[in-house]
Parts: sequence; structure tokens; C-alpha cells
Amino acid sequence: MTEYGKATASALAYRPDIDGLRAIAVLAVLFFHADLGFVPGGYVGVDIFFVISGYLISRLIVGEIEQGNFSLMRFYERRIRRLFPALFLVLFASLVAGALILLPQDFTYMSRNSFGAAAFVSNIAYWTQTGYFEGDAKVRVLLHTWSLAVEEQVYIIYPVILMLILRKWAQHIKSILLGLAGLSFLACVWMTGIDQSTAFYLMPFRAWEFLIGALLAVGLFKAPESKQTATIAGLAGLALLIATFVIFDDLTLFPGTAAFFPCLGTALLIWAGKDVLTGRMLSNAAMRFVGKISYSVYLWHWPLFVFVNYVNIGKLTLLQNAGLAGISIALGYLSWRFVELPFRRPYDETPQRSVFALGGASIVLVSCISAAIYFSGGMPDRFKDRTVELASYEKSMNPESDMCGKVELQLEPNSRCTIGDPSDASVFLWGDSHAGALFGALDQVAMESGSGIVYGASPQCPPLLGAGTSPACVEGNRKRLDYVLANKDIHTVILAARWSLYLEGRFVSTGEAETNNGAPKLIGPDGEPYPMFSDAARHHFRDGIRNLVQILMANGKHVVLVYPVPETGYDIPKTLALLSLRGEDPADFTVSRDLYVERQWRATKILEDLGHHRLLTRIYPARIFCPTSRCMTFANGSPLYFDSHHLSVPGARMLKQPIEDAINRVPRA
Repeated sequence: MTEYGKATASALAYRPDIDGLRAIAVLAVLFFHADLGFVPGGYVGVDIFFVISGYLISRLIVGEIEQGNFSLMRFYERRIRRLFPALFLVLFASLVAGALILLPQDFTYMSRNSFGAAAFVSNIAYWTQTGYFEGDAKVRVLLHTWSLAVEEQVYIIYPVILMLILRKWAQHIKSILLGLAGLSFLACVWMTGIDQSTAFYLMPFRAWEFLIGALLAVGLFKAPESKQTATIAGLAGLALLIATFVIFDDLTLFPGTAAFFPCLGTALLIWAGKDVLTGRMLSNAAMRFVGKISYSVYLWHWPLFVFVNYVNIGKLTLLQNAGLAGISIALGYLSWRFVELPFRRPYDETPQRSVFALGGASIVLVSCISAAIYFSGGMPDRFKDRTVELASYEKSMNPESDMCGKVELQLEPNSRCTIGDPSDASVFLWGDSHAGALFGALDQVAMESGSGIVYGASPQCPPLLGAGTSPACVEGNRKRLDYVLANKDIHTVILAARWSLYLEGRFVSTGEAETNNGAPKLIGPDGEPYPMFSDAARHHFRDGIRNLVQILMANGKHVVLVYPVPETGYDIPKTLALLSLRGEDPADFTVSRDLYVERQWRATKILEDLGHHRLLTRIYPARIFCPTSRCMTFANGSPLYFDSHHLSVPGARMLKQPIEDAINRVPRA
């Protein structure tokens, strides 16, 4: 038996401290999702699981290969017995709960992802749809299954790779696994800087975390030479985990290099072993118990939180969230005791063929149910027509907005993105998605005037000169300026944006619609980012809008400044639909005008400091949407927003008259 084989075989004995590590991992995730406040980095619990999985499956596979009794089919059978029963129970229960609770569009979305969860590709599905930390993620019932998909993808590929290595290059296994881990880690760091969502969700960029555990299993590091060394390693590992739980938050650039620290902490605790202080702490009965039920707790907790938050308008209290955490643990125990254990007991004589057949049947059944839900449009007949109608306003926007975010298409001659007649365009709309959300008003203005409005709105790209949120944004604004100055037919430029986004971040003061993860950072002309929400960023934002307005007016362009639109913090179509379902009046759902003033004071001051000029006109949406101490979210029978802060078509039309008056205003020479 080789050195790594001996190390692996000797490690096959039960490690109670690893159950304790599982407990730490699942409790970190649970408390993070419960928003209890003291573990803002608790999401790294998933990374702890990844390292543990890599360690356990590697020592199992290598040990069995060394003993000459490894079977790939038996390995997959064990995975099915371990993962499928509880997972598919949660999937079926979630689909039933979704049928009772979710509005059609959300049930449709869930059906796509229940299929992804059943087929173990939900990480890929969510990668194409939403970020893990975005507010939108909080209504995604099966979001947590992304990590199970990553694990299953590893389980499918990794044993085959390991068998090949041991057959061809057994003496080099440590070097090969170390090289693969290094490549995956470097790719993860590189991709995190380019596309955080890709690095977060896709298996190749997470494989290094499993391989850290694998390297421990094959004995890359010899066992600690002394108990003192092991004790120090264990304490250092525990300190690293606690530090990541406390220091990291949803603004941390993750995974990237940040993910290395919880993985290192986990590796140190595993390496230190069960016989030192940390090992004994992790091996106590309570920790072992939570560790044993951790898989079921993980499966049940997230759907529970999502469904309760879905029907509860507004943030849950700390006590309510703590209660849900407790219920999650109780459900986890019941699921472990009555679902997991019966399928894993050694006296279960179910033939292997039957195990695979039942696993396949579960996948097919969930897939068929999901398809039926999806193709029915989320079973809208479950609700009254009025509820479905209100919820449908999530699509009340410019139908071309996604495509028309590209500056090259915006500035094409006779562009299809132009609102109205592209051959007779005299107005230029410039800004981010809040500018694009004015479509409902501008479409009517263009239709009545018979002229065109050139569409120059790109998401998360404010109209600034010499600053932006990306090199493409900075360059796009330069191209827009060149276009406007060169086009003598353009006499009016409308500047609109979610101004406070770049100064204060997203609106997180009320509902759960948003988080600040992935909030855009301003950069300068050299591409260097300014610290988020810093004085430097705000200074360059102020200079960027001032310089742009001055250049436009110096060239005789009439500038129309649209001040901030009130933000709500709630998904308005969904919220109003749920209120209607309860028999409540959607018009009664309003938000505080004082919150608007408090949030927008810095943006308002920057816009006010631009001064007064015959070529400068201002539009104040809050005067229309906040006629009293409250700001409306519903009027004239329609939701005024298609999410928590973008105006719907009816919402934008409330600004038609002031926009039309501003465009028709002829500044005197």
C-alpha cells in the first residue's frame, strides 16, 4: 500500500469532529439567511461543506481503490441514497407550497428551477438568472440547491478522474491534484474580477475547494508532529472561520481570494484532528447531532424562509427570524430521522438496480410536474383575474429595453431603439435604467408630436463626463456626447438616472427587494474604481454631472434634469397583487416621503448646485408621486412601478405632462 493509501485507509474511521464542522457550516448559513446580524459572512458555510465533501469522498474513493474494492456504480448508489430522498421530498413539498402561495410568474420561475434542482443543474440555471446576494434572490425558493448541483457535478466527474490518475500516475497524485486545485483557484480569482456570478455558481471555479479537502485526504500534509502543533492549527482554523463569519458580508467580493480563508480554516481544523481542543469542542454531542442533521436542515431552511417572507409584506422581526431558524432545525431532524436514515441503513436490501430506477423516476416525475407548471404559465387560474393582472405589471416596461442598452445600437442612423420617428428626432434621452423607465411617458410624447426621441439609456450607467461604472460606460457616455454635439437637430437632452444609487447604494431601508451586493462602483477615466460611497466617489460624481451639463449648455443644448424617482424597497406588482388577494386596497400601500427626502438629500443638492440657466429645466417626480407625507405606489387602477424603483408604463405616464412641457419650452436667447 502506498503512503497516500495508508494515510487514507487510516482516516476511514469515523471523525466526530467533522460532524461538528458540518454543524458550524449549516448554522452559519442558517443564521445568515435568518438575518440575525452577527454572522454577515455566514454564507461561507457552503465553502466549509465543499472542503469537507472533498476530504470525505477522496479518502473513501482512494481507500477503496487501494483495497481493490472500489465500484463506480456503488459510489453513485451511495450518493443517491444519501442525497435523493430528502432532496426530492423538499422539492415535492415546495411545489405544493408554491401552488398554494406563489403568484403565477413566480411559480413559473420556480418550476424552471425545480427542474434544474432535480437534474442537478440549478447552479447553471441561477447563474443565468440572478445573483446569490441580490434582493431578487430572496423570493427564489430553490436557490440553495445551487450548491448541491455543484457537489453532484463534482461527484459525477471526480471519481473518474481519480481512477484515471491512480491507474496511470499514482505516484504523482498529490502533484496532479495540487496542480488542478491551483488552476481552479487562479481561474476563480480571475473570473471573480470579471464576472462574480460566473465564479460563484459554476463548478470549475469552485472545484479547488473540494480539492483542498482531497489533498488532505491523500496526505499532502503529514499529520501534525506534535499535539501542540495540532492544537495551534485547530485554534487558527477556528479563528479563521469566526473571522470570515464576522468580517465578510454581502459586499465582500466573493468567491475569489476571499473564499480561500474559510477553506483554509476548514482544512486546518480537519488536519488538526479530533483529539485536540478544537476537535473535542466539535465532537461534543450537541455539535455532532446538528452535524448529522445538517443536510436536511440545509434543504428545508431556505424554502421555509422564502415562503414566509413571500406572504409577509415587510421585514420579519428578529424574533420571527429566530423562530424560523428553530423550525428549520426541527424540520431537519424529522427529515433526517424519518427520511434520510431509512434509506441509508445497511440492512436496506434494495437492489442497486431499484435504487437507480427510483432515483431516475424521481427526476422524471419532478421534471414532468415542473414542465406542466411552466407551460401553464404558473397555473394562473388559481387566482382572481385582478390579482393576476396586478402581478403582470412586472413586465410593464419598454419591450426593447434589454436590447437597446447597447450604445452602438442607440446611435445608429434611424435606430430601432429611437422612441417615435427616428428620421425626425430632436430629443435625446440620456441616463441609466431609470431614464429608460420613462418610456411610458416619452412614447406618448413622441406619438403626439410626431417626432422622435433618441434612446440613450444603459443600465447602471449614469450620465456623467469623465466618470462611470465601467470602461464601457465611460466610453459610451463619450460617444453619446460626441453624437449630441454633432447632431444639430438635437435641441433637448433629458438627463435621468437613479442618482442616489451611485452616492448611497441601493434602497435597503424598508422592504427586502434589494441588497447592496454588486452595487455599481464609480471609476475615473483611468479605470481605477473609487471606494464605494466614499467622498472621492461622490466628488467625481458631482464633477461628472456638472461638466456634462456645462458642455451641453455651452453648445446650445437645452438640458432637462429629471430628479430622483421615489424608491419603495418592495416589489410593487407582487406586493399589490398579494394585498388584492387579501381583499385590501392596493391604493393604501404607500411609502414615507420623509424617507425619500432623507435618502435623496445628497443627490438633490448636487443637482441643485448646478444653478439656474435659461437652458436648464428641472422636473421633480416627487411632487407628483408624493402629494402628501406619503408616496404613492398605485394610482388610476395600476401599479406605478414594475419592480421596487423603476416606473411602470402607467407610472411613467404620470410624468408625461411635465416632460412634454419641458421639451416644448423654448429657451430665450
